[in-house]
Parts: sequence; C-alpha cells; structure tokens
Amino acid sequence: MSTDIISYFDNLPVELLYHILNYLDTNTILLSFRYVCSRFYLLSNVYNQYQLNFYSCTKYNFYRFARIINPVHIVSLVLSDDDRTPGQINLFLSLFHLNQFHALRSLTLLEIEDSNLNLILNDLSSLALRSLTIQSRTFFTWTNQTLACLSPVLEQSSLKQFTLSIWCFEIYDFIWPNQCHIEHVHISNRITFEQYCTILERCLSLRTFIIKDVLWNDTNTINVKHYRQLKSLTLEDNRMDIFKLEQFLSLTPSLTYLKVIGMAYLMDSYRWEKILRTKLPLLENFEFFFQSWKDISYDFSDIESLIRPFQTSFWLENKRWIVNCDYIFNPIEVLLYSIPICKSSFQYHDPSNKISCSNFIDMFVDENIMDNVMDLRINLVKSFNQGCSMKKNHSFPSPVFRHVTELTLDLNDKCLMCLTQSLANLLNLSHITQLALNINYDFSSDVNTTTNLKNIVQHISNIHTLEISNNLSTIYSNITIEDICLLIPSTIEHLKITVKNITDMKTIIDRFEHLSSITFRFSFYKSIPSAKIIESFLNIKKDLTYRKDDCSIRVWLNRYLAKKLLYI
Repeated sequence: MSTDIISYFDNLPVELLYHILNYLDTNTILLSFRYVCSRFYLLSNVYNQYQLNFYSCTKYNFYRFARIINPVHIVSLVLSDDDRTPGQINLFLSLFHLNQFHALRSLTLLEIEDSNLNLILNDLSSLALRSLTIQSRTFFTWTNQTLACLSPVLEQSSLKQFTLSIWCFEIYDFIWPNQCHIEHVHISNRITFEQYCTILERCLSLRTFIIKDVLWNDTNTINVKHYRQLKSLTLEDNRMDIFKLEQFLSLTPSLTYLKVIGMAYLMDSYRWEKILRTKLPLLENFEFFFQSWKDISYDFSDIESLIRPFQTSFWLENKRWIVNCDYIFNPIEVLLYSIPICKSSFQYHDPSNKISCSNFIDMFVDENIMDNVMDLRINLVKSFNQGCSMKKNHSFPSPVFRHVTELTLDLNDKCLMCLTQSLANLLNLSHITQLALNINYDFSSDVNTTTNLKNIVQHISNIHTLEISNNLSTIYSNITIEDICLLIPSTIEHLKITVKNITDMKTIIDRFEHLSSITFRFSFYKSIPSAKIIESFLNIKKDLTYRKDDCSIRVWLNRYLAKKLLYI
C-alpha cells in the first residue's frame, strides 16, 4: 500500500474507521489491517465488534488470535471440533472461560463433546446471548446433567435464535423450559408430536420452526388448539403420510411459508390443493421436494398424470407456483418438486437419463432454478455417458448450478477425457471449496482416467478441503497410496483420506507438509493404531492435537511450528 493512501486513511475520523471495520472479517482485521500503521494497530486493539470464527482455522492462526484478542471485544464466536480442527474446543477452554466474553451475543459450537458442553453451558448464565447453535458429533451422547443445564439457557429473555443437533434418542428426554422468548428454532432431529406441541405452547414468540420430522403415533390425538404465532415451518425429512400431515398442518393456520421434503407417500397431487386451501389460507410460499424409488416403469403420460393436478387455476393463476416432475431411468426414481429446487443437496442426472414435465406448458427457463443447491453429487460415468458429445445446452442457463461450493464425484468405471469441460458447463468450478472423490474403480493402470481426475482437481482451483475415499478392497484393487497422492494438489489445507496402515499415514504426513488437518479413515476390517503408535510416527510431538474413534484418526497440525523446530 502506498504512503499517500496510508496517510489518507490515517487521517480519517475514528468513527468512520470503526464503520469500515464492521465490513471486514476478523482475519483481515487481525492479519492485515492491524499491521498497516501504528494507528491501525492501536485501533484493532480497542475495536469491540469482533466476530471470531475458528471453523477450519489453522492451528497457527488459532494461537495468534488467542494471543491478540480481548474476550470483552468479541460479539460472535464459532468453535469447532469437526474433522478440520479436532480438539479445538478443549484447547480453547484451556485458555479462556466463556464468562469472560461479556459482550458475546452469538455462540456456535460444532461437534462438541458432552464434557466441554457442560462446562460452557454453566458459563452462559451471565451472558446475554441472542443466538445459540449446538451441534453434537454423530453418536456422541449427552448426560442428563448436560441436558438439564441447557434448559435455563433457553429461558434467557435475550435468546432469539436456537439451533440444536444431537443424537436423536437424547432429544426425546430433553425437557423444554416453561417459558421462552425464542423466535427462531432449528432442530436437526426428529421430535415427538408431544414435544412439537410443547415447544409451540411455551414459545409464544416463535415465528420460524425448522425440524427434520415429527414422530406421530396412531395413538396420538390431534390437538384442537391452534398455534397462530408460527409463520414459517420447514420439515426437512418428513415421514408422515399425507393424511397425518394434513391434520398436523391444521395446528398452524397462520403459516405464510411452508417447505416439505419427503418421500413417495406425499405424491398425492390432488390432496395438496385441498390442504393448502382449507388448512393454510394465508400461505404465500410453498416449497417441496418429494422422492420415490418404486421399481415401476413410467412413460411420459404417467408423468403428465402426476403433474395434471398442479395445472388448476389455483396453482397457475392464483399462486403461480411452478411444479416439475422427473422420471429417472437408471436408477429408477420419480421426483416431484417446486421450482426453484428447495434442497441444498442434489444428485445430478444427465438429461438423457430422464423425462420431465412441468405444470406450466410454456415453462420459462429460470436462471435461479438451482440457486439453492450448495452440495452437488455427480456420477462421472453415468452423468456424462455421452462423453465429449455433451455440449453446452443453450436452453438452460450455464452454469446450471451457480452457487455450489461442495462437490462429490463418484467414479465407478473408466471415464472419458472431456469431463472437465462437461463439469464447467454444469457449475462454476471456481466456487468449489470442498471436493470429495468416491473411488469404486481401480484406476491404477488406467492412464486416461488418472489424467482426467488430475485435470479435474487442478481446474477446481479454490478447493481447500479434499476427501478421497477408496472403497475398494485390497483384494480387488491395486491402487496404492502413491496413486492417491498424484491426485492431491499442493493447495489443499484439509485432507480426508482412506489408508491401509501406518506406512500410508506416514507417507501423507511427510509428503504434504502444508496440510492444516488430516483425517485418516480405515476400512472396517482394519484395526485402528493405538495412541502410542500414532504419537510415535508424527514428528510434531510438541503440538499434537488428535481425536480417534472406531474407524478414523483426525489430526490437527501446526505445520508452522514444525518447520521452526527443524531449525532449532
């Protein structure tokens, strides 16, 4: 930065500089802005609106931020024990107590263990949180003591947003507090019908409710009470049939937004109009995605029959809701969904592998049709079975998937040499930050497929997380760790990889010194090395953080320290 520009900024009023800092992320402030000049250095020390996000943070930056920050200046905090930063929360709690963060308004805890959560919940009583997110690692259990500590936190009058994801059986034991001021709840689990009613009865300010599903036994009787405070409802994996769902929706007649993702038993097209007219008269936006895997051969007339009930004046003129139906040939699958597609994850199928029909005869092509999709899965062979003959289709926007950041590619057979361009026609490769390769084909002696895979990874230039799953048994595959290493670019920060033994682990550790984290996954027939063996082969013994479970070892590395130790 030139001296003139620095001088200009240096003379700006403090109030204006504070306003500018509100638009910068914490990394930019603490790693760049702070070192521009002495005034900016001092300003960064007193700025009190930091939003500190440790998700996927390198260990070196974690220590830097922990040394710099003043807890009373943090308004938002994200801590994570996921595969990128295993053991981070425990390390954070060895340096700080949450009750030091007096100005904290938003707290997110990802894949947290019960013991750490218990400590944190006991510290939250002195804080005035507005938003709380708790996500437990799959199969991690909570004690009754921890569940009991959560209730008082939810009673705080300041709390307006709450997100919870825990082991499904534990949520059935959770007792919701008697009175809440929460306005937005997201529970990534199934809850019982009784719990659903209890939450609505005790959260009189609740406006938005997102849940996976509601377990409704045949013995449950419908509550005649209406919960008119709720305006938005999302069912992320509904298992109720259409008749139970109709009764269920009658509890909340004031809904203006409804999203339902579910299975074949919701494809009662005629009944949906009746439900929406009689039970939800105020509904302004209805999004849905229904999926059926029935092994039945359909033709175009069958698909038209599913769409026909959505071609009444209610759908076409009153609401102007676009509905589409797809029949996938291989594997057989029927999809009935609103447009734009409301799912964040999606399996792509080549147009030659399906027939489609819309309720709007002259359906216009909306460039936003796939904008909600963030996580895309593609079978490299089945999806691009026309190979190089697949050209850019000008009847659809290109790229079709404009906002995808996570991409999963399945390799089941040898693939052609033109896949990179085919992928570029589908999605913006520069937006991809996470890539997963599921290998079900022995490419060790297939030069073309190996070259093709390397080209794909190289063209996805902004990925920081790479997952390579070799799903083949060593009996039927000659793929070695050296073959896998050829696919790993030097820009990757976080790697998840299938290994066979300690030798494979050491090869990865030694060859890719730039990595911030590694998850080693073992096949089910392989035993996990002991903690002593793990520590003996890792050369960063001075700052080693790892977690071990039944099938994987997750390591959080401090490579900067490792390089320094080599010269001491």
